[in-house]
Amino acid sequence: MAANDTKKSLRDRIRNLLVQEFDGLSPDAVAGILSGLASELIQFSEAGVATVSEALDESEVESSEISYSYGQDGAINVIARAEEQIADVINQVLNVGALLVRVDPAPKLNSLVHLRISLPEVHLECIFQGRVVHVSEKGSAIELGQMTKEDRASFEAIWPTYQGFLNGAKSAPAAGPQAGVAPNQTMHANRPSVSASDSVAIPLGAPRTTRQLKQIKRRVDITDPDVKVLTSTQFGLKAVSTTREFYGPENLWLQPGVEPERVEALAEDRIADIFLQLSEHASTGLIEVNTLTQAGPLKRQLLLDSGFVVEVSRQPRDADEELGLMLLRADRITKQQLAMSAAHADENEQSLARSLVDLQILEPDRVRHAIAGRLTFLLGEVLKTKTGDVRFYDGANLPSGFLPAPPLRVHVPIERVLFQRLFENFKTFPLKDREAMLEPAMDAYPEIVPDESERIERTLEASEHKVLIEKVITGRRRMREVFTESNLAHADTFAVVQSLHRMGLLRFDRSLHQTVVRERMRENVTVKYLSVHKASYFEVLNVHWSAYDEVIEKAYQELSTQFDPQTVPQSLEPEVHQRVVEIRERVESAYQVLSARETRHSYRKRIMPEYKLAHAIPLFLKQSELAEKRRQWNEAMDSLKRVTEIDPAHRDARIKMDHVKAILENRLSPDATDSNF
Repeated sequence: MAANDTKKSLRDRIRNLLVQEFDGLSPDAVAGILSGLASELIQFSEAGVATVSEALDESEVESSEISYSYGQDGAINVIARAEEQIADVINQVLNVGALLVRVDPAPKLNSLVHLRISLPEVHLECIFQGRVVHVSEKGSAIELGQMTKEDRASFEAIWPTYQGFLNGAKSAPAAGPQAGVAPNQTMHANRPSVSASDSVAIPLGAPRTTRQLKQIKRRVDITDPDVKVLTSTQFGLKAVSTTREFYGPENLWLQPGVEPERVEALAEDRIADIFLQLSEHASTGLIEVNTLTQAGPLKRQLLLDSGFVVEVSRQPRDADEELGLMLLRADRITKQQLAMSAAHADENEQSLARSLVDLQILEPDRVRHAIAGRLTFLLGEVLKTKTGDVRFYDGANLPSGFLPAPPLRVHVPIERVLFQRLFENFKTFPLKDREAMLEPAMDAYPEIVPDESERIERTLEASEHKVLIEKVITGRRRMREVFTESNLAHADTFAVVQSLHRMGLLRFDRSLHQTVVRERMRENVTVKYLSVHKASYFEVLNVHWSAYDEVIEKAYQELSTQFDPQTVPQSLEPEVHQRVVEIRERVESAYQVLSARETRHSYRKRIMPEYKLAHAIPLFLKQSELAEKRRQWNEAMDSLKRVTEIDPAHRDARIKMDHVKAILENRLSPDATDSNF
């Protein structure tokens, strides 16, 4: 009698514990865990272990077996937790193409079965269909059906991390988790129904005692957002909402019972930096954003999976931010279909998205695109938050299964949403502001930060932006050359560069520029040095022999700056320094002669043949006439000044100069038919 009371007490305490602490777990998950524990205890009992404490101590020391059990839907649950177990399962899936399971009763030979493979430590669950190809005392070998590229990529991304644990290896491999992503799970044919609710609040207890969650960057297929859902939501929020009805259960809202890993106050654009850091580190967990609006306190929760946003919830609840109303506004469903799917979701305690698929109102892909549109819009709204605080809870302290269940788990890259927001902002900058911001970096070499190519890939969506990065911004062209070679408008090129720079994905390398500057300086000095000693004073200043005062002065100032001995890099050879000094002396000598009109005129007559001077005057007059016809008044004035430089008393040139000067000073209209009175 006492034994029966003890058993009843144990059963009641287990039930109470499950209800109070693990209510968020599905019955299948609980059944699988308890079945696995029961199998372990039976094995230890058969081995002669007398007490429960001894058995549990043994199981802590030894790596427990992979858990196999039947779920209520008939699928075979395969749960692997320890590193060796995970390595064993992945090896069988990838390298063997079959899985050995031990369940009672064993499935019949050649029968079709469903396998639910769960790796809770990395928050990965996949469902496969397979055929039983062999049955023996060791277990049943199930040949897996054709894997989707998403499922294969998920396992391949994790495999390098656990490969070292295969066959009981004692230490992990030296290589860390791969930096990359991996496809989310897709809908499988004949997928067993899932009775677990994905839309109820989950009260959390103390942190789990399992090992820290591994930050594994899996490759995921990024689902393009439904543009109509995006735009209709943006316009809908600007208008006065006609309804405040809620459709379906409230979105998942977690209530962490632990301290957050990180708390930061918000100011200006600090929230963007926080989100970028979490994405860069492939964080999995919960972000809570608290702020104060005119309507009162506002809380938002964002769930992250390997640095991607997979769900956004808010309190107080707002129908405008939920999928149902967004689909209705986008004309993807009717109000009757929305009401029907909402009632189905309430009755089955599941998400509205799941009901839309179960009722075959929308195809799964259509729902995924709509979810991506919703998450993209809401993430953009969250990134506008400038006051309040942000709290991050690591996924290791959250219950397994807190992420939305595949195949309706959609991954939205933080970088892409933030880039679009920054790009639209920078694109509106006036030309003067753009030039002022670019000035310090015009001679630098823009390049993508090493090891950030994958983040760049998921950041850029437009093909022309990708071409700019792949073909032009390679680290081998200066910023000014990038603008010259870019096929985009100046504003768009500027916006792409500044956005990526603001996000920390692009940097300006000035070291190469300094090397190029030194090489160009050495080359320029050599070329100039070889020419100055045998050239005329006009050639020394790099001007035409007909140059007048303004041209001479400008050329002298440019050469004085270019060949200033004080600015020559010390790393250049002494010979280069000496040549610069000699070039500067020659430039000064030329300027002394050419700076004054009288000495310049005498020098010109001495070095130039008489016939060249005579023939040059009609040539310059003709050039001025052509410039006037094209209304190029500055060019016309330049030609006329060269005429008076050769012949100061040339009457026609003087008259034309007065006419052009009046036009340049807006004292005379260039159109002869206009009256100036």
